[in-house]
Amino acid sequence: MIHQVAIKSLPQEWMWCETWCDDTSKVSAKTIDLCNNPKTKEPKLTAAARIVPEWVEYDNEIKQLLGRVQEQEDTATQKQTPSPSQHDKGY
Repeated sequence: MIHQVAIKSLPQEWMWCETWCDDTSKVSAKTIDLCNNPKTKEPKLTAAARIVPEWVEYDNEIKQLLGRVQEQEDTATQKQTPSPSQHDKGY
């Protein structure tokens, strides 16, 4: 397959990774790879919050959204489930 499809390397700014890229090149990065650093064994979410400043804000926004969705699902389930008093009376 390698002889049929040419493989090209992308410039560094297309895949910035803390393990092999310097901090000054992060400014021009088009994508940031939150790869595991074998030297530090730092968890990915901890590294993400440190490497990408807006990560914490985005993460909190997603958590709030998930909480609202869960509340809506719980409310919908409660409305569909008859209360024990309704069930006993045959409603």
